[in-house]
Amino acid sequence: MAMDVLVPPLGQTVDTVTLVTWYKREGDAVTQGEKLYAIETDKATLDIEAPASGILRHITAQPGQKIRVLAPIARIVAPGEEAGAAPAPAPAPTAGAPVSPAPEPAPAITAPKAPPAGRIFISPRARRLAEEHHIPWQTLRGTGPQGAIVERDVRAYLQSQAAVTAPPPTAVPVISPAPAAAVMRAIPLEGPRAVIAQRMLESRQTTASVTLMAEVDATALVELREQLRQAGIPVSYNDIFLYICGRALRQFPRLNASLEGEAIRLWDEVHIGLAVDTERGLLVPVVRDADRKGLADIARETQRLIERARAGQLTLEEMSGGTFTITNLGMYEIDAFTPIINLPQCAILGIGRIAPRPAVFQGTVAVRHRVWLSLTFDHRLVDGAPAAQFLQRIIQWVEMPHLLLM
Repeated sequence: MAMDVLVPPLGQTVDTVTLVTWYKREGDAVTQGEKLYAIETDKATLDIEAPASGILRHITAQPGQKIRVLAPIARIVAPGEEAGAAPAPAPAPTAGAPVSPAPEPAPAITAPKAPPAGRIFISPRARRLAEEHHIPWQTLRGTGPQGAIVERDVRAYLQSQAAVTAPPPTAVPVISPAPAAAVMRAIPLEGPRAVIAQRMLESRQTTASVTLMAEVDATALVELREQLRQAGIPVSYNDIFLYICGRALRQFPRLNASLEGEAIRLWDEVHIGLAVDTERGLLVPVVRDADRKGLADIARETQRLIERARAGQLTLEEMSGGTFTITNLGMYEIDAFTPIINLPQCAILGIGRIAPRPAVFQGTVAVRHRVWLSLTFDHRLVDGAPAAQFLQRIIQWVEMPHLLLM
């Protein structure tokens, strides 16, 4: 029996991918589980395995082409079996073209129906729309490839539940637009930039974010780092803050949390994401079990992840599962800023530059190394007092890092 080769769903933020290469040619025999083709998301390159054994037929997508998730791009047939009609691919819109899906007949859905047997597939756009309107999408009947639930299915259900009558439209005055300024060049909002834009907008619109700021004496921290470097242990300030935050999150689990549906989940494991600026955009690799790793181990792990991020080699696994995030703009001479929460996490710590400044120390004015710390948290998940206590603990360990030994 012929089987379509579908682009697999890759999470809620991935709608389109780029086909990198085929490992098999049309007419080649393939074995279920072997590498069939490679795709590239905005963050990583992934090998996709063959879903069945047979003969590869009707390849409809070529390397370099953008394709939507759940789109059929080839067919696997049994030896000697006719392939049938070629699957119709669903390529992504080209850069600069308006994003408008082809007209499709909307299925008549008046109530949720029993889901098809087996695994239920849903496109990222359909999942976001369903969760936004609290629709149990598992009960919908999909009209996409192999019964997958697509955006039109969710919208059809919403329309079926809408009120029969609607208020009459009001007259809107026509205002002549002002002359537009000359555009130097237009940059398509796509790839990593589009994903970043969507996630930042979601965070701003869906969280009750509050930012706490404090200026901290980091003189002892600077001295500790210098002593470690002289001892042959090369660590960065990010490494030290990862070490400190890992232990602070163990003491304040309400900050090591995320909101999923109607439940606040407090995670037993502490996985901290570190924001890394790359040519492809902002990537956030995750240091796993940061509360259990030593400082030297964290330093080696962050160096490896940063190198892979800048080389475009991070896997989805290396960028998923974070429970807290750290972002540092100190290298750009930024003192303080308001970081945006990395959904679905509860909080993010922003670190400014560490610089010598005049400050009152032991009753006199002295030059001390100072740093601004900015903790943004979601007030829906945690109150201000526990968040302030968490930041206070971080401040204590920055100012007196020897207390970490106790």
